[in-house]
Amino acid sequence: MPQDDTLRAREFARMFRLIFAAKERAEALQLRNLVHLTNMALLQVALDWEGLDPDRDPDIDLGGLVREKERIAMQNGRENLLVLRHS
Repeated sequence: MPQDDTLRAREFARMFRLIFAAKERAEALQLRNLVHLTNMALLQVALDWEGLDPDRDPDIDLGGLVREKERIAMQNGRENLLVLRHS
């Protein structure tokens, strides 16, 4: 079971990194609506990663949760993510 948890965490971290890369590109292109959508997607990934429901626990520090998951996701995986620029 712990191996399954590790694999699950890696998959969530990978998904977080991919969405974060899309967010960075949207920011560079000044696509505000897409930045907003990717922020919402990052929040949802963080919630699903922890199995949290903000409706049941309204005291969740959502910003802190996203920052924590960003730190974890980027800690070991940033070098493995390649973003190709469309020209």
